Amino acid sequence: MAVLGRQLLTIAGVLVSGIYLTALALALSYGGLHLNPWWLGISAIFVVERVVTVRYRGWRRMLLAASMYELVLDYFLQACHLKAYADALLRTRKNW
Repeated sequence: MAVLGRQLLTIAGVLVSGIYLTALALALSYGGLHLNPWWLGISAIFVVERVVTVRYRGWRRMLLAASMYELVLDYFLQACHLKAYADALLRTRKNW
């Protein structure tokens, strides 16, 4: 049962990320992107969490973590999950 829960959370994460990136692209294309202090504060919490997580590795790692470069890796991982789910649903041969 735990495996199924993990799979459902992964699917939810992929869907939420897709919705977020689509909404961001649409807002940028229509010129309707406005910064909201509330959401900037929420984003700052995530940046602080990433920085605090690597604090024992030194200030250089903390500075690198503050750039949120890991988001690119997260989106790549989610794209891999999406491909795997599509392959499973379409019953295609699994290969890389």
